[in-house]
Amino acid sequence: VDREQMVQEFIKSLPEDVQKCVGALNELDDETSELEAKFRFELRELERKYEGLQAPVYEKRFLLVCGETKPEGADTTQGVPGFWLGAMKNCSVIASNITEKDEVILNCLTDIKAETLSESEGIGFRLFFHFKENEFFSNDVLKKTYFMADTGEDPVLEKAEGDEITWAAGKNVTVKIKKKTQRNKNGKGTRTVTKTEPCESFFNFFSPPKIPTAEDDEGAEDDELLQMELQADYEMGVAFQERLVPHAIKWFTGEAEDDEDEDDMYEDEEEFEEEEEDEEDEPDMGGRG
Repeated sequence: VDREQMVQEFIKSLPEDVQKCVGALNELDDETSELEAKFRFELRELERKYEGLQAPVYEKRFLLVCGETKPEGADTTQGVPGFWLGAMKNCSVIASNITEKDEVILNCLTDIKAETLSESEGIGFRLFFHFKENEFFSNDVLKKTYFMADTGEDPVLEKAEGDEITWAAGKNVTVKIKKKTQRNKNGKGTRTVTKTEPCESFFNFFSPPKIPTAEDDEGAEDDELLQMELQADYEMGVAFQERLVPHAIKWFTGEAEDDEDEDDMYEDEEEFEEEEEDEEDEPDMGGRG
């Protein structure tokens, strides 16, 4: 029995006048839902407004980081080398996805931006990763977009899309190349077989896992693994949007507090021991005689 049918059966079990009250209350609840949807719409409008106001500030940051302008009192315009990589490595949800091979490429980052999607596109946000010219790929900007469902509850991810990376030959860090020598069954000669296998890389971020449809037949174990991948991907996207982009300098210097639980900094050396009460030490709760 599905939930809707259970609800209808419960309502029918109520006295007739109570059923009418329930119907009127449901109408009021619909009005509340409409107001909540309007609130979410106006909140997105407000987010877009302030993104426009923040844009000139972020442009000044970009120019300082890249060394195109110099701060007051400085003699040179060196900028801040490795700024964005340094900020990313100080945010654990992002840093855990960065490999040594990735670092060389991420040092080519010149800017990271985020924007709330227009209402015509849908609900969600888009990230922009700007790169200077490099030997690894030809893209100067890589985009990642998250599309969300309009719900009053916790955000529900509908899908995520990333740009396809145009890798230079032999520079794709998201795969590893394996070579295997095979001998001819007739004993005459050998051949080398090359195959590629996916490997860990930050740049897998631009090839997000696909959300399964109702027609997809996933096993319970595969489904659980997919949910974990989707959650990790979304958390990393939100970390860029809500933490790194607005306050990149705090992450670069390490001043920003990471979201990792402080409990992770400590390890239990032993199990908790049950504390025994000493009856003789119990305070006397009685009055004076």
